[in-house]
Amino acid sequence: MGGIRIVALGLVAGLCTASWAWAAPWMTLTSTSIKDGARIAVRFGGDDQKRACSPRNPAICPCPGKNVSPQLAWHNAPEGTKSFAILMFDVDGQYGAGVSHWVAYNIATTTTELKEGDGTAGTGFTGGAGTRGNPNYIGPCPPQGDGPHHYLITVMATDLEPILAPGLTRDQFLTAAKGHLLTSATIGGLFARDY
Repeated sequence: MGGIRIVALGLVAGLCTASWAWAAPWMTLTSTSIKDGARIAVRFGGDDQKRACSPRNPAICPCPGKNVSPQLAWHNAPEGTKSFAILMFDVDGQYGAGVSHWVAYNIATTTTELKEGDGTAGTGFTGGAGTRGNPNYIGPCPPQGDGPHHYLITVMATDLEPILAPGLTRDQFLTAAKGHLLTSATIGGLFARDY
């Protein structure tokens, strides 16, 4: 009986060791603000009080949010990483053409988290230019009457030195980063004006 117990303990120890060795060999992205695949809380939505109801309706329908950027944390960046970047994209915006909500780059390798509000304040990164010319985070605010839009937040590890000029659009950043992206991790959520 003692031999069986020793073998069982050995198997458990072996499985635990295998699990630890296997755990997260790739970069991961987590958030205490957004649950992947779920509705994004209203406070993370845009707060533009003069926003048109839709591109085809100039009447004003204020955005309901507080424009607080979400907490983000990433781990297990690959060897050779010299900087990180964050892109937030509404894949349903502009009738399927997409809307860039946040372009952030030149994030130091010593940074593995942005706290709630850091993206709004422009803390810890160089601001690019979203679709509305914004250098910092602008929260979701899809047209009035649209169903929930899908928002993707991607953190990228690059081998670029953190010296890119401010004001790059999403496309300009991706062009500059071509051949320098090492890996990425993404989380997403849904947002509609009417909850």
